[in-house]
Amino acid sequence: MKRLLYTVIILLAASFAASGQDKGQDTGLAVQDTVFTIPDYNAELPTGSDILKQDVSVKPVKKFHSTHMIGVRYGVNLATAKFSPDVHSGSVVCPNSFGIVYTYYNDLWDMMDNFGTQVMARLNREGFTAEYAIENTKYTVAEVDLMANFRANLKAFRLFINAGPYAGYRLDNDRTADESGAKWYSYDNRFDYGLIFGGGVGVMFGPFEFHLEANYKWGLSSYVHTYYYNDEYWFFAFPRVYMFSGTLYYKF
Repeated sequence: MKRLLYTVIILLAASFAASGQDKGQDTGLAVQDTVFTIPDYNAELPTGSDILKQDVSVKPVKKFHSTHMIGVRYGVNLATAKFSPDVHSGSVVCPNSFGIVYTYYNDLWDMMDNFGTQVMARLNREGFTAEYAIENTKYTVAEVDLMANFRANLKAFRLFINAGPYAGYRLDNDRTADESGAKWYSYDNRFDYGLIFGGGVGVMFGPFEFHLEANYKWGLSSYVHTYYYNDEYWFFAFPRVYMFSGTLYYKF
């Protein structure tokens, strides 16, 4: 009898507890289960396989096209000489200087296309006047110039500067020949060398370019040998020439 009574009491208690839980849910007093989502930060980092799947192709570097040009040049020179000792020299205008020019525009490591090299062969006219001690003379000089070129491109124009050495040989002068027909004296120095530097502007139109240029020739070889006066005193006459020229190029 007691066992039956205990069994009834346990069943009633379980039924009451179950009914109380249902009422708590209906009134909102029960705490609902909450699901917390923890982000996987490691998933945002690329794995080795992801890196291999990425596009690792290298974009081609912009190529600068080299330019070759050949042209003909005409120039007019304003020439004098630097004398030591001074003989009060003056300038002379010397037209009719002609040349053939080859210019190569290249790039630097496919990054800069502002550089170039210029080679020129020409017949140059120059000379000087002096008040005393030496005869006024004009010369025709065969020269070869090797110039380094730096330029800035502005659409249809180029601005450029250049500098480099030259070497030449004095072919002729305007002296009156003596009785033997000679126009060169024993003290004349016919070999010529020195430096040239200057700059200018170029205009591009189709396959052609036209350059206007001004250069300064700084000669290092005197027109006469040092013993012009005598063996005790030295005498020098170094070329100093302002050269103004126009060159028509063809690009290929």
